Amino acid sequence: MATKRWVQVKQVEAVGAGKTAIITPPTNVRYHALALKYGTDTAGGATEANMITELPDIEVYLGGVVQRKFSASELFKINKTKKQATVAGWLPIFFSEPNRRTQIEQEMGAWGMADVGPNGFQIEASIADNSGQAATLKCMALVDDKQEAPVGITKWRRNTITIGATGENEYKLNTQRGDSVQGLYMFEGTAGDIDSFRLEWDGLKIADVLETDVDAMLDTYFKQQYDKVSGVRHIPLDGGAPADVLRTIKYVDGKPQNIQELLLTLNMANAANVTMISELVGTPD
Repeated sequence: MATKRWVQVKQVEAVGAGKTAIITPPTNVRYHALALKYGTDTAGGATEANMITELPDIEVYLGGVVQRKFSASELFKINKTKKQATVAGWLPIFFSEPNRRTQIEQEMGAWGMADVGPNGFQIEASIADNSGQAATLKCMALVDDKQEAPVGITKWRRNTITIGATGENEYKLNTQRGDSVQGLYMFEGTAGDIDSFRLEWDGLKIADVLETDVDAMLDTYFKQQYDKVSGVRHIPLDGGAPADVLRTIKYVDGKPQNIQELLLTLNMANAANVTMISELVGTPD
């Protein structure tokens, strides 16, 4: 049956300040979302600010390989761009994306588990020691019983773009796996670090905009799907109806081949490094 239901993931281990908690969901179902429920006795409880401080790194594994890596802060900001507000104590990890226009488009992102193996799906959450807080962690999962392989999943690849000076700085994205690019999220240390950016696909300009123009673009063309969020520069590349993505495979004389270059140029107002999460659609790494 394909009826969705919320279930509790029972295998949650090594929870505590200064530890890395390990969550092992079963692999006999298909996953639409996970919801981590975090508790802390830090003053104020599991507020957004406390979760950002105490959950600096979360990794999602399939087959022993990291498919997504992010901090609580990065997760909250990406979720907010997708119109999902932060709720105290909760960290939602979406596979089926609720901001899509149709139910079919939403469910295309679900993670099937066929052939993954009994312990092949894991989440590791680093819990920072914040004056020895008493921390708790639980996990709920939105699942159905459809059996399918994890193909066409959305992965998050996190990289640091080293900025040497103000002005233009180039960064070449890795396209060797042939994954399609759904979107780019660039996290600024201080809002306004990035003045403008340009994205080129084998020399073809895909985006060439000022920071303020991005906000206007999100407020108009992408308003149904995305919101603007302070401190993160978002380049959405899936604005079609139905949603499409930027492919890194092209056909030459009828034969597929990788593109030569996907080049991002950041025009920096401040010489500060930028953390970028690339949303990639493809088979598991």
